[in-house]
Amino acid sequence: MKKSRSQSSGRASGSKSTGSKSASSGSRSASSGGSKKSASSKSSSGGRSASASGGRASSSGGRGSSSKSAPRAASKSSTNGRATASKSTASKKTASKKTATKKTATASRSSSNGRASSRSRTKQLSPREGLTEVLKDGLKDIYYAEKQLVKALKKLSKTATNQELKQAFTTHMEQTVEQVEKLEEAFEAMEMRASGKKCPAMDGLIEEANEHIEEMDKGPALDAALIVGAQKVEHYEIAAYGSMRTFARMLGYSDCERIFDEILQQESETDELLNKIAETVNREALQGDEGSGNGQAVEMGEMEEEQM
Repeated sequence: MKKSRSQSSGRASGSKSTGSKSASSGSRSASSGGSKKSASSKSSSGGRSASASGGRASSSGGRGSSSKSAPRAASKSSTNGRATASKSTASKKTASKKTATKKTATASRSSSNGRASSRSRTKQLSPREGLTEVLKDGLKDIYYAEKQLVKALKKLSKTATNQELKQAFTTHMEQTVEQVEKLEEAFEAMEMRASGKKCPAMDGLIEEANEHIEEMDKGPALDAALIVGAQKVEHYEIAAYGSMRTFARMLGYSDCERIFDEILQQESETDELLNKIAETVNREALQGDEGSGNGQAVEMGEMEEEQM
């Protein structure tokens, strides 16, 4: 009995013990389960909170990034615009400075050239040097004029219808060729290179004669116009050689004085010859007009007699 009780108590005790163990392990298990659940819930809540907070942070970060990026972009764009505008302004200023510099340089050169030219013009010459320059200038001028006249006289000789006038133009053309050679001797006597200076006066007189040739028919009237043009040329040459002869004598250029005097005599003789020829040519031109007028008067008289 005792053994059975003791066994039963032992079983009971064992069962209790086992139960307590079991309960204990159960409680531990429950505790462990609870802790696991708690950990899981914590983990879940942590995840949700982290996720939520991360989302909010991300959202707020996105908004923040978005809100920050827009001003930055605008700021960069504005900065770039200002930079471009400033570069453009700077380039314009540089260009304007370059233009101003060029203008200043050009004005400076022009001014310096003007001053240099003014200095050359206002260079003080002695009385002898000044008169020598006048003689040299006149020599170049008449040298050009005579060379142009050789061509013009050849044309005048072909155009003239009066034989005496035609011969006078031919003779003077040959004289003018010789005169050009004499002028080259004058250049040598003055230790100058033979070169001409454009003479507007001679060019104008020759052009005037050419206009008469183009506008008028050949005949006494055109011959009279050619004589007028030729005498204008002779008077120009007489004035030129007379003055140059005087300058050469005063300056001591005896060879030049002799040359200018020889040419002057030829020009004077040609002018006198043209005066004589003009008397005949002018009379022929006038008689031609009167002849045609008389003829018309005779015809009118004959017609009146027939009508009567």
